[in-house]
Amino acid sequence: MPVLASDLLAQRELRLTAVTSPDSWPDVPISWSSTTELEDPVPFLRGGELVLTTALRRRTRDQWDRLVRDLVAVPVAALCVGTGLVHDRVPAGLRAAAERHGLALLRSPVEIPFIQISRWTADQIFAEQYARTRLMIHLQEEITEALLAGRGLRHLVSVLARRLGADVAVLDPAGAVLEQHPRSARWSVDEVAAASDAPRTAAPGLVSFPVRADGTVAGYLVARGPDEQVTLLAPVAGLAGLEIARRQALLSGRRELVGQVVTDILHHGLRGNEAERKLARIGVDPQGSHRVVVASSGQAASLLRQRPLDLAALLRGQSDPYPMCPLDDGIVVLVGADGDARTVAGRLLHHIGGGPGTTTAVGVSGPHQGAQGIRIGYHEARQAQRQGPGVQECRTLSLPGLLLSSADLPLTELATALLEPVRRYDAVHGAALEATVRSYLAHDGSVTETCRAMNLHRNSLRYRLGQIERLLGKRLTVTQDRLELWLALQVLGPADG
Repeated sequence: MPVLASDLLAQRELRLTAVTSPDSWPDVPISWSSTTELEDPVPFLRGGELVLTTALRRRTRDQWDRLVRDLVAVPVAALCVGTGLVHDRVPAGLRAAAERHGLALLRSPVEIPFIQISRWTADQIFAEQYARTRLMIHLQEEITEALLAGRGLRHLVSVLARRLGADVAVLDPAGAVLEQHPRSARWSVDEVAAASDAPRTAAPGLVSFPVRADGTVAGYLVARGPDEQVTLLAPVAGLAGLEIARRQALLSGRRELVGQVVTDILHHGLRGNEAERKLARIGVDPQGSHRVVVASSGQAASLLRQRPLDLAALLRGQSDPYPMCPLDDGIVVLVGADGDARTVAGRLLHHIGGGPGTTTAVGVSGPHQGAQGIRIGYHEARQAQRQGPGVQECRTLSLPGLLLSSADLPLTELATALLEPVRRYDAVHGAALEATVRSYLAHDGSVTETCRAMNLHRNSLRYRLGQIERLLGKRLTVTQDRLELWLALQVLGPADG
C-alpha cells in the first residue's frame, strides 16, 4: 500500500501531530520527502512530496495563501512544520490557508530531526516498492505460464482480477468487451469509449493499456480498482502483446499455405487429383460445396497479417474456422456448406474498417464444388464487389464480370490509356465528358434518357458526344467501341472529383 500523510500520525516515535483535520486530507501518496526553506520551492517539486520546513521566512497571510495554493496544485502529499526553532507553533496564516485549500498540515517537535522523518518515509516507500516488485514478478511468471500453456483469455483475465483485487476486462480495438472478470462486472459506454480512445488515463478509477502486436493495437487491457494495483497492468499488456504476436505469426504461416493453394488454383491451373489432395490438406472438402468470400481494400491483406481477426479465439489457440488467406490486395475465405458466408463477410468488413459510410465492398459467391468451383466462386465474389459497398452477394457471373475480376490482365493500364484524353480535357476545362459518356452507356445509348438524367438539351448532349468521339477516336454507334469504353469505365470507376 502507498504511504500517506495519515500513516505518519500512527508512528509514535515520530511524535507528529495534525494541524488541520486528517478527514480533509487528500489521499496523495508520498513519493519522497523534501526539506526546504526557499521562498518558492514549487519549481523544485515533482508531486507527492512530504515537504519539511521550519518556516524560516516570515510571510504575510497573502503570501502563505499563495504558497499553500501552489503546493496543493503540484500536488504535494503534505507540509510538515518543525516547531521550537523559529516558531513555537505553526503560523496562524499558514494554518488558515491550509484549512482553506485542503492541504495536509502537520507539526513536528524540535526533538525530532527532519532526517528521522525522511528516513522513516524512505524506508516505507522502498518497502512498498519492493512489495510491488515481488507482486509484479509473481504476476508476470503466472501470466507467462498461462499464456504459454494456452489457457486462454478467460484464465488470463481471472488471474489478473484475483491478483490485483480489481475488475479486469479485455476490449477489442473497437471497444467491444471480449472477456471480463468478475462475470458480473458492468462497463458503461463512457468507460469503454474512454478506455479505447485514451489509453492509460481513461477515466476516474479506470486504467487502460494498449495490447500491441508487431506495433499494431490488437486490443486493450482495462482495469477498475485501486490505483496502486491496476497500474501493474502495463507490463502484463506487453507480455500479452508478445504472445499475441507469436500466435498471430503461426496463424499467418498457416494462411500463407492456404494462399499458395488458392493461388495455384486461380492463376496456375491446378486441378484434378493434385488439386483435391492440396485442398484436403488445407481443410477444404474437395467433394463438398463451398462459397468464396473476397474482401478488398488497400490494407486488407496487411491487416489480416497484423491484427487478430478474433483475439479471444487466438489466445485460446484456435485456428481460423474456415480456410482464409491474404491474396493480392485482399482476403479470400473458403466457407463450407455448414457455414454462414454472409456472416463471415460481415466480420471481414468490420475487420478492415468497413464502418458507416464505407466504400469498401466484400463479395460473396454462390455455392460451388472443387477446384473449379473455387475459380468460379472467386470471380463471382469479385464481380459482386462491383455492385456497391458493404456485403454483396453475387448475381450470375457474366463474361464482362469475369474479365473485370481478373488480376492477371492489364485492364487498369489499358483503361487509363483509353480514357486519358477525356479525363485530361475534363480537368483542364472543368467539363463533364466522362460523366456524360457514363450516363449515355448506362442508359443503353438513349439520348432521351441521358438528357433527362443529366438535365441536358438534346443538342448539348450531341455536342458532348461528338467531342468524346473526336478525343478518343471512337464511334459511339459502333458496338465494339461502345463495349471497349464501357469496360474501361467499369475498370476505373468514376474519376476523382
